[in-house]
Amino acid sequence: MHQPILQDETRLDPVGLRSPQLLVALGGRGEEDTALVRAAHRHAQREGVRWRAVHVDNGQAGPRQRLALDQVLALVSRLGGEIRILQGAGRARELHDYAVEQGVVTLMVGRTRPSGWRFWRRPLAERLLRYGGAYDLVVVAEARQRRRFRPVRRRQPLGWREGGVVAGSFLVAVAVAWAFEFWLELANLSLIFLAAVLASATLAGTRAAMISAALGFLAFNFLFTQPRFSLAMVEREQLLTVIFFLLVAVVVGQLAGSGRHRLMALRSSREQSHRLLTFSRALSVATDRDQVRDVGVTTLERWLGVPAVFLDDDGQEDGLAVRIAVPANARLGAADEAAAAWSWQQRKPSGIGTATQASLRWRFIPLVEQERMLGIVGLELAVRERPLGPDQETLVTTLTRQLGMALERTRLVAELGASRLSEENERLRSALLSSVSHDLRTPLASIIGSASSLRDLEPQLSHADRRELLDGILTESERLNRYIQNLLDMTRLGHGSLKLKRDWVSFDDLVTAALKRLGASLEAVRVEREGAEGLPLLYVHPALIEQALVNVIDNAVRFSPLNGRVRIHAQLDEAREWLVIRITDEGPGIPPEQRKEVFDMFFTGGEGDRGRHGSGLGLAICRGMLGAHGGSVEALPGPDGQGTTIVMCLPVAQEERTNDDD
Repeated sequence: MHQPILQDETRLDPVGLRSPQLLVALGGRGEEDTALVRAAHRHAQREGVRWRAVHVDNGQAGPRQRLALDQVLALVSRLGGEIRILQGAGRARELHDYAVEQGVVTLMVGRTRPSGWRFWRRPLAERLLRYGGAYDLVVVAEARQRRRFRPVRRRQPLGWREGGVVAGSFLVAVAVAWAFEFWLELANLSLIFLAAVLASATLAGTRAAMISAALGFLAFNFLFTQPRFSLAMVEREQLLTVIFFLLVAVVVGQLAGSGRHRLMALRSSREQSHRLLTFSRALSVATDRDQVRDVGVTTLERWLGVPAVFLDDDGQEDGLAVRIAVPANARLGAADEAAAAWSWQQRKPSGIGTATQASLRWRFIPLVEQERMLGIVGLELAVRERPLGPDQETLVTTLTRQLGMALERTRLVAELGASRLSEENERLRSALLSSVSHDLRTPLASIIGSASSLRDLEPQLSHADRRELLDGILTESERLNRYIQNLLDMTRLGHGSLKLKRDWVSFDDLVTAALKRLGASLEAVRVEREGAEGLPLLYVHPALIEQALVNVIDNAVRFSPLNGRVRIHAQLDEAREWLVIRITDEGPGIPPEQRKEVFDMFFTGGEGDRGRHGSGLGLAICRGMLGAHGGSVEALPGPDGQGTTIVMCLPVAQEERTNDDD
């Protein structure tokens, strides 16, 4: 049964995503909808199109129908389809309007037949054909042969609450009508019984409203129409009044009961949505697998009121075991452990309420994501006075599915972290090899060349030449020593093995020691020191702060022009809590967008202050050493925009500040 395609265009839905080309209409029947979804999935894969499952909710679905619908929607999600729930009373009209609005190419429906007392209703496909939509209409055969009209339906007996509401509203209506009989006409008295029908529908539902309407019809006829205390009626006006009362009462009772049912369903849905939102938020802030397991098991135990456990093998040799139990004294028997092991191997639920070992006290639910077993959730449902209802079954299914996705997320995050660590280690190894092959080879070549010249040409060399060669050997040896020290310090910082051995030292001594280590490399520039006098003692690791100063000053010297100026200025901030050290050069400067990157490891670009030489570790080590002391470092432009200023901040010890204030 097809209609010709009048248009084939791609439209955008309200959120800006591409609209599906295939729409499948769900009817709220489990097996038929399952077959329909699988057929839509095969069609979408064959044609290579996007597809969406749509259900029209008219507010009349019972708990079992909602449970079946939730299971079908879960199947849609697993098969890669999209989901949309529409609200409306006319299913065919809502489906047609939505299909036209989205511009779908194909609408797929099931072949349904009216059953029961609604034999006059036309099938959904025929009603859709009447609208003449611009889409192909595909009808899929039913998964099984449905039984036709069943004259006897088993219903739950009338509960005490429903009976009390019906009896109370009926007796109140009779008493009020009897009291106002002499002041009101017969037609107005019927409104009192109609109010009783509305009260029954609002408080107890449609069935109570129908019973109240029937009792009101009999009481109204027996007590207030002529002849009294008889069901016979001789006056035509009274007959019409009673008949119209019954019709209005039935219609109003149905509408009021349906409204109450929708309200209760909305409240239940809102409460369940709130619980799921709370659960999702708790899972989202859980950072590791243990926290996710604890949140999932605790939530299931609290909302269902039954003991809950989590089992997995945790990658250990002891096999499947209980990792988390709430309450802590929850224990599994030998048969329970065997059922859990079976669920782990077969990836299927077992225990109470399932087809496997239903006599057990526990139910075991496997958590499977991406064809990977993530764990088993156990629930001791035998302690409940009543079995789980459809809404609670849906809640358990949804919670365990979210728990499985959260566990998969933590697994992927852990694997991604390990991959990044491995990548960073490989990058570090490559950079170290590059540094050894270049930065260490250059001073070694100079040392070897100078030493070989001294050995082979000593008789021909003057005293000044030998002195120059020895100075070159010493300078390159000190340079080589700084490179090796940087590599060792970076390794210690990266592995977290850097230990602070603090001592009291003056800033002036640190600067003097740093300049002495740099030695001959400072001959090409002018070094100016300001503000070192009058500063309090620092409670720091002297060797580390000295190394940080050496790295920053050496960096400034290498990029300063010949006879340039390197300025070292130190002062306390206004609160006298920080020592601010500014080292300024007159080099080419650093572009604004790269002033943070210069403190990253192995950042050795070929322009500005980022290094024509070196391994790119100097400033990174400086940041690490200052950070270990609670300090910081940043790169700023120099005075008048020329050169670079490296600002280093170190905290002043509390004891020293107190003494200084006194």
